[in-house]
Amino acid sequence: MSTTVVEHVRHRRGALAHAVSPHAWRSTMAVDMSRASVGVPIRVGIAVGFVLVVGGLVGARDVAGFAALGALVSAFCRPDPYPVRVGRLAALGIGIVASVLIGSVLGVTHASPTIEVTTIALWGAVAALLIGTLRVAGPGAVVFVFAANGAMGFAADLSDLSRAAVASLLGAVCGAVASLSPWLVRGAWNRIRGRVDDALDAGSATVRYESIWTTLGRRPHHALLVNAARIAAAIAASAAIAMAVGLSHPMWAAMGAMAAMQGVSYHITVQRGLQRLLGNIAGAVVAAALLGLGLGYWGAVVAIVACQIAAEIWAPVNYAIASTAVTPMALLMTALSAGLTPEAAIDRVVDTLIGIVVGIVIAAVTITGSELRTAAD
Repeated sequence: MSTTVVEHVRHRRGALAHAVSPHAWRSTMAVDMSRASVGVPIRVGIAVGFVLVVGGLVGARDVAGFAALGALVSAFCRPDPYPVRVGRLAALGIGIVASVLIGSVLGVTHASPTIEVTTIALWGAVAALLIGTLRVAGPGAVVFVFAANGAMGFAADLSDLSRAAVASLLGAVCGAVASLSPWLVRGAWNRIRGRVDDALDAGSATVRYESIWTTLGRRPHHALLVNAARIAAAIAASAAIAMAVGLSHPMWAAMGAMAAMQGVSYHITVQRGLQRLLGNIAGAVVAAALLGLGLGYWGAVVAIVACQIAAEIWAPVNYAIASTAVTPMALLMTALSAGLTPEAAIDRVVDTLIGIVVGIVIAAVTITGSELRTAAD
């Protein structure tokens, strides 16, 4: 028994040591320009910009941010064949709308902080399990937590709930269309020309794709279940600590923990956490400057779209650089409905620091020997 305890302590001490090791910090600076692309980022930017512009023109500026969150489904499923994307994008869109509904219900019912934190923690775990089961590339389950948190702060009555939900649904449809646009345009052009044998055609008899229901019906891998439990614990603990020290936006700490722990392995948790922290510090400077300028709605739309495109370009290359664009984009999007001051950028850094530290500690406490060996490689 004593040998087992000593082994467990050694594993956890080694895990925490890895988080502050030169190797871990060097990995945060790795840049792989071969993974950069422009096509997908442009489509994401167009989808987000389109719904924000429409929201502004029809007088729905306060819920335009929720439409933009729905449009972020276009940032998922980059490497997936188009026929595979259809079901996955539908599932992701439903997930974002559900996030808005869950957050709105918490806001409308004036739920206690304990219920809010518990609900968001459980939903974050479910969202992480969904993303992991679908095996989709993209921003990750943190988008779901962001949507729920935003709706929770926005919805004061059933009218707010329905408007936010409808906006997120319409945004998700626009995002899905943007993601599938090359396939849809090529298919329409082929039909006009009387051709159906294009390689992008969904009716190809040479390739079989697994149904979304088959994927979702399969029992989740043990590692995904463990990570979902870790995420729930990290969200709850980080939000509770942020509330205990009196921070204005404690759920931002939950998003920091969520973003760090989206990778199943401990190595990815540490790397993403450090990159997120560095990116948030740099992004907070940009966000404070933009919030201080008083851009107005249309100026904010331009800044949000520019930051979104930059984030999508850099996300596969280096997450720290991508986070530098994500932070001002997220704060400006929140400001569309809630209104924020430049001081919110500082709160964002502190909340993120709490979330990242809590996420890394929880991951280290629950690490296995094989995970530690992988992190050390």
